[in-house]
Amino acid sequence: NEYKSYLRMTSGSVYDKVHIQVNGTNETFSWVDLALKLGFNETFHMDKLQKSEETLHAVNIAWMMFATVLVFFMQAGFTMVEVGSVRVKNTKSILIKNLVDACMGSVLFFFYGWAFAFGDGNKFIGHNGFAMQSGFNQNGTDIPDPYQYALWTFQFTFCATASTIVSGAVAERTQLGAYLVYTFFLVTLIYPPIAHWCWTESGWAGVQNPEPLFGVGAIDFAGVTVVHVTGGTCALIGAFMVGPRQGRFSKNSKIGKQNATFQVLGTFILWFGWYGFNCGSTLGLGGGLSNAAAKVGVTTTISATASGTTTILLNFFLDHKFDPATVCNGILAGLVSITGACSVVQPEGAFGIGVIGAHVYYFSAKMLTRLQIDDVVEASPVHLFCGIWGSLATGIFANKDAANDAYNYPESDMGTGLLYKPSLGIKQLGANFVFLLAAMSWAAAIATPLFLILKIMRVLRINNIHEVKGMDKVAHGGTAYENQVATTNSTG
Repeated sequence: NEYKSYLRMTSGSVYDKVHIQVNGTNETFSWVDLALKLGFNETFHMDKLQKSEETLHAVNIAWMMFATVLVFFMQAGFTMVEVGSVRVKNTKSILIKNLVDACMGSVLFFFYGWAFAFGDGNKFIGHNGFAMQSGFNQNGTDIPDPYQYALWTFQFTFCATASTIVSGAVAERTQLGAYLVYTFFLVTLIYPPIAHWCWTESGWAGVQNPEPLFGVGAIDFAGVTVVHVTGGTCALIGAFMVGPRQGRFSKNSKIGKQNATFQVLGTFILWFGWYGFNCGSTLGLGGGLSNAAAKVGVTTTISATASGTTTILLNFFLDHKFDPATVCNGILAGLVSITGACSVVQPEGAFGIGVIGAHVYYFSAKMLTRLQIDDVVEASPVHLFCGIWGSLATGIFANKDAANDAYNYPESDMGTGLLYKPSLGIKQLGANFVFLLAAMSWAAAIATPLFLILKIMRVLRINNIHEVKGMDKVAHGGTAYENQVATTNSTG
């Protein structure tokens, strides 16, 4: 009866530590020592425990790979949304950029990205695991750890998602070479340190740090700041630096979109993949994480549908129409808004986050139009502005009971929002705000001079003649549809 208060398993090994409160005193045992102290037979019971560990390890790996497939499939969703949003004459340009994100992103993440993000290091950046040469074996042995392989693949898909966000924002007028340069910097220097700050024990901002920020640490369960705010910040800077498409803000602008069907199909694919993005971020199913994954599925769904419904109403009452593209982005706005808090809020909190997220998306998109910033797919309103809201919403709506299922830190003040206990909520909101500000500043500090240098060198934007003809004819060997010739006017 003495060994019954708070148990926490830090990973899947029987030799990892269990933190227990014994008669008011904190003590630490390995699972092996604890089993022996409780009188378990060393051979019979430990054999059963070892088999149970192996089974759980296999289940966790299978869960991770399943989630990875869902998240990687989101690349197809981004592609469809972007193709549907541009004119026919720039279809191949979008396709090649999304292929570049996956291929070049993987190579760079293999050599540098993983090491900087998740390798052992200091509070700012990792510095081991380059080209997977270290950090992938089991507890100091020479035996490869398949779970680490699964984790690498999962985290690569997150990095690729952050990179893809920019593609749609700068579509139809950006040179491919400039996009390759941007991709290199995002995958190697922009994204990895931000991921390291929040998602490693040594990072200065996250809840895993033994001395977390403000005593609670910034909560970003599935990457609202790490992925969406990072990518959205670069998207906004890129769209501003490259300038609007010809005729985009002229009085009688006729710039259209290629295919609403592609946009809706892409949105449903992204929504489908988002369950891997959010639910899969439990990184396993053992130790109560299956409960958290189930709850995340609910909060993800409610936020997306609440935001989509709210956007339909805003579109009707303020614009007097039902525009599928606007509603699609409203759904995505809800998905982005809930990404960081999906595991630490209750369903009613997810509803509130989604409703407010719709307003953030709708009015930020209107604001960019007024400022004549041409973001073709409205990536900045969806990913940056809704990402900012989602990060702050965690500090408002976080519920301690829900947070315990996901993080299992019952002794910590982490996971309590302003609505439940203001004295603790202000700490959580403050931690998330500081991390948000740091991530935006870091992304902007690299992306701004990068795009500016490319602009000064005149390699950022295609020339006016090529823009009128369409990038497919000029740079990609002809139109995307063999039986259809893309016109060269503004609606082509």
